[in-house]
Amino acid sequence: MTESGVRVSLAARLDGAVVGFVMARADLGDFGRTDPTAVLDTIGVDREYEHQGIGHALLSQLFLNLAALRIDRVETVVAPRDLALLGFLYDVGFEPSQRIAFVRALK
Repeated sequence: MTESGVRVSLAARLDGAVVGFVMARADLGDFGRTDPTAVLDTIGVDREYEHQGIGHALLSQLFLNLAALRIDRVETVVAPRDLALLGFLYDVGFEPSQRIAFVRALK
């Protein structure tokens, strides 16, 4: 199988230390769709620097970088009970999808 995407990552530095990061992959088609879509894989901010706008700044820059790649949409998955992450994602403009994710263990 050939790769049909780009990996994107950013780090936030403050006083020479990494205080946050974000990683995404830009797929040029998935689940039968052919439109450019990025998937937000992970985001993290050092607990000592939470609530200082670092996560917002990381996603703002990520969205700019993805738009330059002509990505139309960013998707992610979050546990329904992770209220802090859900609130953050709503705050940066995410909204629930019309799709339902299914999973099946193979063992």
